[in-house]
Amino acid sequence: MSVAHNTPKGLLKGSKLTRSHTTVIEAAIPAVSAAKESARVSKIVIGVIKRTKTGQPHMKFTPIQAGLRMQVRGNSAVQIFFVYTDRPDDVMQEITEKWEGR
Repeated sequence: MSVAHNTPKGLLKGSKLTRSHTTVIEAAIPAVSAAKESARVSKIVIGVIKRTKTGQPHMKFTPIQAGLRMQVRGNSAVQIFFVYTDRPDDVMQEITEKWEGR
């Protein structure tokens, strides 16, 4: 499983993040960083990590009432995040741009 043992300092700190889970898979670092930096995001909930078969990293968004459900797949793990926002389309674009530039 590709877990970010070298998570950038300060990524999981701040009022926007809930810390019921404290680990972010490496593939999700750019997406979580973009969400945290966005002025349109009010909160990010970090979900559990599930092991998967080896595959290509990708990201998927699903609209929810409070904003977005963001699923990030790494090489061998999937992690779900809930991104609270009142501008889901704008936030999705911001996160996608940072993800593609990783």
